Amino acid sequence: MRKICLFALLFFYTTAVQAQSLSGLADNIIDFFSGTTEPDSGAYPVSWVIAPLLAYSPETSVQFGLGSVILFKMKNALPEDRTSSLFFSARYTLNQQVTASPTYAVFSRGEKYVHKGKLDFRKFPLFYYGIGNDTPESNEELYKINTLSMEHLTYRNVTGKLYAGAGIRFQRTYALGLEEGGLLATEQPIGSKAYTAAGLNFGLLFDNRNNLMSTTTGVLAEFKHQVHRSWLGSDFEYSLSKLDLRTYWSPFQKRNDILAWQLYAYISGGDVPFNELAPLGGDMIMRGYYQGRYLDEKFIATQAEYRMAVWKKLSAVAFVGVGDVSPQLNSFRFKELKYSLGGGVRYSVLLDENLNVRFDYAFGKDTQNFYINISEAF
Repeated sequence: MRKICLFALLFFYTTAVQAQSLSGLADNIIDFFSGTTEPDSGAYPVSWVIAPLLAYSPETSVQFGLGSVILFKMKNALPEDRTSSLFFSARYTLNQQVTASPTYAVFSRGEKYVHKGKLDFRKFPLFYYGIGNDTPESNEELYKINTLSMEHLTYRNVTGKLYAGAGIRFQRTYALGLEEGGLLATEQPIGSKAYTAAGLNFGLLFDNRNNLMSTTTGVLAEFKHQVHRSWLGSDFEYSLSKLDLRTYWSPFQKRNDILAWQLYAYISGGDVPFNELAPLGGDMIMRGYYQGRYLDEKFIATQAEYRMAVWKKLSAVAFVGVGDVSPQLNSFRFKELKYSLGGGVRYSVLLDENLNVRFDYAFGKDTQNFYINISEAF
């Protein structure tokens, strides 16, 4: 696979801001890269990190970006309630390409409700290699696509840490720029022209993790099923199902090391637009592969990561993963599985919330990539 050069530089400042209220932050503007408020009595502190990004890739030229996270609790929250989070990242390139992606997870008082969702706007090029788990590198073509999407799901507590929920999903895909005579223009798969996807979102959630940003103990089991139908305003009728299982535990009593494991499945069916087929790769699972290097209706992968404390705010990780895509669940073949291997370092920017900036290098079958992000991959 052709190497995609990506050079990123994150500048972050980790001195805590000591302010009496949010209105007092203006007096500490020099420390805006990270900080924690000291609010009035009865309220909870608000912590944040802002990380500028400078990057380059052949497809986009120079990229200027900004990533941030805000950690907070509702004013009437109980002390044992977990911290809510709001992430935001945005990038702009010299080719006038833009991506902006706010995501959120908000806990109500007593964690009776959990509100999760994201907004996403993208004016960005993507690579397409065809559909299947054995597409050749020579298929590579760059196409342009604009998407505006919104997804929300509200979970209601059933018992203990078990939740059931429902919500909505909307996506508008437009301004597709296909290479004349290219693979996409020739095949014209579903979704190769502008379309609208509108559907309902259903979920089951078990989550007793101690921290959503950088978990050290607990279990996550989440199943989401998204149904898109014409009577909801969708141009295509299809479904997307996603299963995410994670466990975290400490193998040694006298160390703070963490062994984390994840199983992830993405199952689609019906008239699925090609850009919503199950993608292999990215910075979260099957690291090392370009996200979407392999596409098909089904994707199953598992990964394990060992996180080891090194010195003060520094830690190191090593990870391994396997996975693949397939048109049917019974079509997966052990000998065809793709692998992912790598390691990285972590730098803690908010010790109280165990929030890290991560630097990962990963490689797989004929591919390798470098990643910089806020919070762990899973």
